[in-house]
Amino acid sequence: MLDNSYNATTLKNDKGISPAVDFTPDATTPLDPRLDWTVGRRGIPYLDWGPHTGSDWVRDQSYAGPYSPKKQVYKKSQEGNLTEVGNWTSGWTANGYRLIRYADVLLLLAECQIETNDLANAKENINKVRKRASNPAGFVKNADGSNAANYVISEYGAGAPFDNQANARLALQMERKLELGMEGHRYFDLQRWGNVVPELQRVLTYERTQLGTLYTGAAVGAEDKNFPIPQKQLDLMGGRLKQNR
Repeated sequence: MLDNSYNATTLKNDKGISPAVDFTPDATTPLDPRLDWTVGRRGIPYLDWGPHTGSDWVRDQSYAGPYSPKKQVYKKSQEGNLTEVGNWTSGWTANGYRLIRYADVLLLLAECQIETNDLANAKENINKVRKRASNPAGFVKNADGSNAANYVISEYGAGAPFDNQANARLALQMERKLELGMEGHRYFDLQRWGNVVPELQRVLTYERTQLGTLYTGAAVGAEDKNFPIPQKQLDLMGGRLKQNR
């Protein structure tokens, strides 16, 4: 599915379904287990808050869709202890540390190895990430201890996608999307890979099929890749900086 063919199937969701109406999440479609550590889905346990209840946990499904962010949300057990208590919202966490995840380091190393055509070691580093993700002990679980969905993931074996550099790049790019989703890396990754415009155009096209007319007038062009350099900085640099737009 490195060609984005996964978009051909829409996962069952509760868009437009009231929390008062019964809803059973999809239990058969094969899913990467990192999905349910990245977004909240109705009926799936949401950290220690209990099963996600649907639209009443989403600001507005008409423009936000049926899912909730998850990685930046504190646990119920941390409320008032590791969260802001002196402001109008308790939604801020007390974590003031700058972190870089080990998985991010492994994937950055694998990216460098792919660019030097060291595909064997790149696969080994990507598989370290996938091996951890495939450990059933780390799957999102229901209250009875069963897996919350049909989680399917394995390490890459011989052959494709590490049969050539182009395919290995696709595997690396997909892995960063799966592993680091909602962590603020995506746009910078696209910038580095040089595919901001085609990828965001692809996403917009897909989102229009999910959210009706919301993105009808939206477009992405080359002029959207970077903010222009402020004129003050151009002046201070005395001509050594060139405007990028």
